Amino acid sequence: MRKLLLAGVAVLAGVGGIGMTSAKAQTATTLSPGSVTVRLNGRVNWYAGIESSSIDSNSSTGQKTSTDNFLGYMRLYPGFDGVAANGLHYGAAAEIRMNGGQGASSETLYVFQAYGYLGLPQLGQVSFGQENGPSVLFETGTFEGFNDGGWNGDIEGMIPGAAIAVYPFPDSGSAYDQASNKIVYLSPTFSGLQLAVAFTPNQNAANYAPAITSSATPILGGQPRNMIDVGGQFTQKFGGVGVQIGVDYTNAGQVANTGDPDGVTGYKQMSILSGGATVSFDGFTVGGNSSYGAFNMADGDTFQLEPDGGTAAIGWLAGAMYTNGPLVVGASFFRFNQTGDLPGGIDAGSGATITSAGLTTGQQQNTGVAAGLTYTLVPGVNLFADYLYGVRQQGGYNFETGNAGTQNNQIQSQLFGVGTQIQW
Repeated sequence: MRKLLLAGVAVLAGVGGIGMTSAKAQTATTLSPGSVTVRLNGRVNWYAGIESSSIDSNSSTGQKTSTDNFLGYMRLYPGFDGVAANGLHYGAAAEIRMNGGQGASSETLYVFQAYGYLGLPQLGQVSFGQENGPSVLFETGTFEGFNDGGWNGDIEGMIPGAAIAVYPFPDSGSAYDQASNKIVYLSPTFSGLQLAVAFTPNQNAANYAPAITSSATPILGGQPRNMIDVGGQFTQKFGGVGVQIGVDYTNAGQVANTGDPDGVTGYKQMSILSGGATVSFDGFTVGGNSSYGAFNMADGDTFQLEPDGGTAAIGWLAGAMYTNGPLVVGASFFRFNQTGDLPGGIDAGSGATITSAGLTTGQQQNTGVAAGLTYTLVPGVNLFADYLYGVRQQGGYNFETGNAGTQNNQIQSQLFGVGTQIQW
């Protein structure tokens, strides 16, 4: 499952108005020198939904999935903020998640993000640990503020994984720029403009493990190394019209393959340019976002390297939203073309072929429609209504089996659901 927009703590509230309490919202810290504030925020989400997809009944395994479901989870956001007598702002934060265990006895908690920060209002903020980078902090125009977050929420977890339309924007890949260990510099805001730069040496979390720098066989999906992420966001109001523009560029090397090719022959260096914009007036907001470059999302959730013999990925989204008091209504449409899923075997009887680079002959196209509403019943209690429709296509790839084949090259899914979020 992917992340919900209202994810509590992404980069911390910190430096005199330049900090953030979520991946999308800025907030000021107004502590007086010599004071500290400790918090333990959290939320409980619950959903009920009905879904249908082309692979609810799997002909290769004989399995069927339930089309009506309940889904729920909880998350905790501990942290603290302090201001020293000399004006230094400092603090730490974490995001603790519940795993997807199949029973109550198998549910456990794990640390998704954990980081600290130091900063001065006139110089900016440096944060370090498992946290969001600029590509998430400045992501603009993805319209995840109505219902559960569109195709970047959690309710689509009721759809069989292979049928979930792949969402092409940075905060959908936790290993790419949500939970990897990094250092981030966030500048003060000048006339509505804020900049940031981040460095991620590898895709490890906060606990050190020897990072692979070469492999005797290719690593499925590739592995980025020495990632540089640079971005900025401009937010300003002109009369009654609000404008927000965000731009980001990410570049990374890769783990070298020092052995004989096995399946996929190799990968290209990561290079992603993304940008988005919104215009708001009298409760209405319209805009969009696009992302282009050398990357792939073969497993549908994590950003990976583009394989040799593949094609550059391109995704775009357009959306609109209307806010009237406690009610937010919106809709969005996205399309994402990429190299796609890597076949796990060859179905000789189907006539499907595998290229010399170990890929299917067809590029993958993902299309998604999201619509719905959020209603704030009382402060801290949100009600959702969601509708999702998605299509995945990839010539020569069987989404049902994960192998090459001429069957199930196109699958559809849709979901209608309702839910609630109670937060504190």
